[in-house]
Amino acid sequence: MLRDIVKQCAERGTVYAFKPPARLTLPTICFIPGFRSDFVTSKKSLTVYDYAVDRGLGFLSWNHADGSVHDWYQDSVSFIQTHTRGLSYLVGASCGLWISLLVAKQIPVKGILGIGGSVNFTERWLMNELSEEQRDMNYIWRRPSPYDPKGYYDIPVSFLLESRRALITDYSDIQCERIIMIHGVHDIDASLECAKQISNQLGKRALLYQVDQGDHRLSSKKDLCFLREKLHELVSNE
Repeated sequence: MLRDIVKQCAERGTVYAFKPPARLTLPTICFIPGFRSDFVTSKKSLTVYDYAVDRGLGFLSWNHADGSVHDWYQDSVSFIQTHTRGLSYLVGASCGLWISLLVAKQIPVKGILGIGGSVNFTERWLMNELSEEQRDMNYIWRRPSPYDPKGYYDIPVSFLLESRRALITDYSDIQCERIIMIHGVHDIDASLECAKQISNQLGKRALLYQVDQGDHRLSSKKDLCFLREKLHELVSNE
């Protein structure tokens, strides 16, 4: 089981899990979770893990430590380079897609699967949801959220400002020729329109699948079956 291989990284205190592939010639699938998500309890992560195990592929995932999206991207590159050989597949949930694309700017990857993907969302929050007075480095923004028991996330504006180093404005240097995106039509956290814009920026190498009854989490039984189907489509030549 996934929980059985969970460890803690000494350097950053980050929780991670790695299961090597059955053969060294086989690739690893890296699951990159979204904003304040836990891969250990994520249904999407478990679906990816089960698929990797079934096919003898490697599996790698980690939780994001403190810091900005730029820090998360650098951590991701470090985990991938430390634990994998050759080219890997990246599965990015929510802002995990953003991080996957940043990783692919630095190192080549075999393929990317985005699930309810969002790019540059920190800048949209900063410019569209905060007043000029609130855009202060020391301000803590209570952003309403149905995913937290309190009903909101405490988000330091410093996190939003420091994440500007990770903004993607140029998609031409992403070293990945096969990208699949699945996105819920009823996603109110990362709009379908934003997903279409990302797909257009990526060009012909990207395929966008719309999930008619899907929300942002895409974690229903039907959604997870579709996720597994598209993951197989991405890696079926292995």
